[in-house]
Amino acid sequence: MKTNFLMILKNAWPYGLILAGISIVLSVLFYIFNVNMFSITFAIFSFLIFVIGIPVTMSILGCNNLRLKHAKEHQISYLDAAVSCLVILLIGFLISNLYSYVFNNFIDPEYMKQQISKMADMLQKYNLPQDKIDETLTKTENRMALGPMLLNSLIFGVVISLIVGLFIRKKDKLDEKMV
Repeated sequence: MKTNFLMILKNAWPYGLILAGISIVLSVLFYIFNVNMFSITFAIFSFLIFVIGIPVTMSILGCNNLRLKHAKEHQISYLDAAVSCLVILLIGFLISNLYSYVFNNFIDPEYMKQQISKMADMLQKYNLPQDKIDETLTKTENRMALGPMLLNSLIFGVVISLIVGLFIRKKDKLDEKMV
């Protein structure tokens, strides 16, 4: 069954907005509590929550909603599931990245500089050569620009969409029992 793209888009908006909202609220909380964004603990937490947990959960919920409420016989094609997931992730990531850009460039431009300074201090404790530290800091600053953030979001969104689409396209459990 081919699902209408406008239906996919209409279904994806709430889940994309929720994804962006959760990401923004967590970012504000990290700012308020002055969390060291470049610590090992935060990197692991960030990966599990921001990269895996919340985006995958919102994608699954949104795609399942499309499959169960809008698709005939609770079935959607792999392409429709993957596109729905991608739209959800792109909406959420785009809004979240725009927030980060505005925050880091207009609201508190010194915040990211302070975080990068903490990172430099942490790297110096590991007795790394200064040229390696400088190279790492430059790469980190370059990844914080809007372009690389959007590109990384697009790549991640495509990968997650392709994987989640495989699971969502399955037939409804009741239909499988009847066959």
